[in-house]
Amino acid sequence: MTSKPWLRWPLIGLFILWLFFSIASYFVVYKPISPELGAAMAAQPPLAFSAAALWRSLLDLLAALWIALLALGLGLPIWRWLGLEEQGSGGDAVSPLLPSLLFSWGLGFGALGLMVLAVGLMGRLRTAVLFPLAILLTLFMVWEIGRLEIRDWRLPNLQSLISNKLTAIFLFLTLGMALTLALLPPTDWDGLFYHLKGPQLYLAAGAIRPGTDLSHLNFPALFEMLYTLAMALRGDVTAQLLHFFFSFLLAGLVAVMARQLFEVRKGITAVIFLFATPMILLLGTWAYNDLPLAFYSVAALYAFIRWQEGEKNRWLILGGIFAGLAMSMKYTSFITPLFIGLLLLWQYRRNLRQGWRPLLAFALPAALVAAPWYLKNWAFTGNPVYPFVFGGRFWDDFRAAAYSGTDSGIGFDVKAILRLPYDLTLGLRDASQDGPTGPLYLGFLPLLLFFGLRRRPQTPPAFRTIILYALAAYLFWAWGVINSAGLWQSRLLLPAFVALCPVLAWLLQTVEAWDHPQFSTRRFLNLALAFVLALTLLGQFTNWLSINPLPYLLGGESREAYLLRRLGPHYAAMQAINELPADAVVTFLWEPRSYYCERDCRPDTILDKFDHLVYLYGDAAGIAQAWREEGVTHVLLWRLGLDFVLQGQPDPPVLTDLEANYLDLVGVVGDDYYQLFALKPVRLGD
Repeated sequence: MTSKPWLRWPLIGLFILWLFFSIASYFVVYKPISPELGAAMAAQPPLAFSAAALWRSLLDLLAALWIALLALGLGLPIWRWLGLEEQGSGGDAVSPLLPSLLFSWGLGFGALGLMVLAVGLMGRLRTAVLFPLAILLTLFMVWEIGRLEIRDWRLPNLQSLISNKLTAIFLFLTLGMALTLALLPPTDWDGLFYHLKGPQLYLAAGAIRPGTDLSHLNFPALFEMLYTLAMALRGDVTAQLLHFFFSFLLAGLVAVMARQLFEVRKGITAVIFLFATPMILLLGTWAYNDLPLAFYSVAALYAFIRWQEGEKNRWLILGGIFAGLAMSMKYTSFITPLFIGLLLLWQYRRNLRQGWRPLLAFALPAALVAAPWYLKNWAFTGNPVYPFVFGGRFWDDFRAAAYSGTDSGIGFDVKAILRLPYDLTLGLRDASQDGPTGPLYLGFLPLLLFFGLRRRPQTPPAFRTIILYALAAYLFWAWGVINSAGLWQSRLLLPAFVALCPVLAWLLQTVEAWDHPQFSTRRFLNLALAFVLALTLLGQFTNWLSINPLPYLLGGESREAYLLRRLGPHYAAMQAINELPADAVVTFLWEPRSYYCERDCRPDTILDKFDHLVYLYGDAAGIAQAWREEGVTHVLLWRLGLDFVLQGQPDPPVLTDLEANYLDLVGVVGDDYYQLFALKPVRLGD
């Protein structure tokens, strides 16, 4: 650790104290056993058994595996064309099969998503078209898999991969619980808001067309296309399972990185760090797009590092493709291609003429792969990065200010900025509360800084690149939270956390050099890691018990009963709307989720609709008239959302006027959680 023996052990002691502090602080906030667990368990439905329910879940799972195999069939020829196949090495090194599958799947999912986009833009987005297309792709997939050489099917020795039985038990239990949750009907916020709502609207229309005032549908939407295919072939649970599938791809990716970039003897150690990050499997059970975004971002970084280490330029092409697929997920993903592009320029800073070929090899595939989404946005809204920078359809300066939340962040408070890593780990200000990181990144931060600041010949070259990437991602995130409270979401840093997993595995192996006859630092860290895994597993089990998927999965609970149990007043409100006449048009106030609404529902996507209406029309009469001209027949008001925005202030006078003079109360769901109003017809004199 240091050449001065008298300083080594005090520093190790301080690091151990910091690790204890990080673990204790985290689990004080994220208690493994929730005090509310008893009340939640008391309200659970009884267990029952139904073969039909098991068959339903099996079909959901098989449909997701089918789509995954279709992606593999599309990706294999692209991977083969790149010519990057490798030989495996000894120990628990990955065989050629694992990287081939990983990168083929990544390429194939991207190709499949672009294919669904093309079908949707052509106006053929129907099951009658997508199902025959899937059959043709199945035949192609079988042919492609059959072309694999026999040697490619040599699997690594699983016993050498998972030699520790406790590790195997942890992985089996944590992945098993996550799978049962992923088999449940969707209840996650963003899935009901837009990840599943967009595909639902596309399939209902049979096409992808402009004209819907839901800004998030014009974000890059590669994974939403895969959700569209899944919902056309089977349903929303199958769509959700596709996201869960990427937890396995991430596990394979960090194992490959640990072995090939850091020569970690047991690549499974990186996988342990991955699944010790609770947000991985939490997000994996939801219909989000964060796991594939992390996969593509880190895979692009991995490909770039392979090129840095002297490999052929085709690794840059692969990195560019993956960077383009990352930019097909979220706008925030631009940090990955920007970071790689800047490193390329830095590497050739003394002779830029030599750098144009590598830069083009990376940038051109990235731009071509990402271009369809930005061109679509340009055609649909007049803004390739809608709704940012240039505005566009349904957007104006008022909405831009409301969405950005400028000056709502922590500001340039030096103390708050220095506390960011700690507050990030504890989720103290997280706007979404869906990204617990676990304590290990914070706990290992001193080691990351120590090795990052010291140049040591035995440090792998990839270490500095990954640390710089994580730092760049963190600084970008920190700048966001300084300016806007809405950007305080730890899951936006997920690619950086994934990239750090093989680094942490290498650090754990490296501390062997610090062992003393009377004290083994590595053994102590292994015990600390085991303690964290045990509490993480207990916390996951507690969450699993509170949700209790067994009544639904075994058939004792219907889909409607489960959704009513989990979503409560929200699902009851959607049921009330679904009982309205078929031509009802319902506008939502302070409620962005509309997936379970079967009428023409118009959600309040960024909770700005009412203020925007006041900005445009001034008073209740003007708002009511605008609604009539749009064909609105009903209004759903979510009181809890309104209270969240008002923060204890009284209702706006315009809203009070609307309720008193222009709306008739139809019903109340959940003790004023939701109020459903009918818009009064125009009155004489109005």
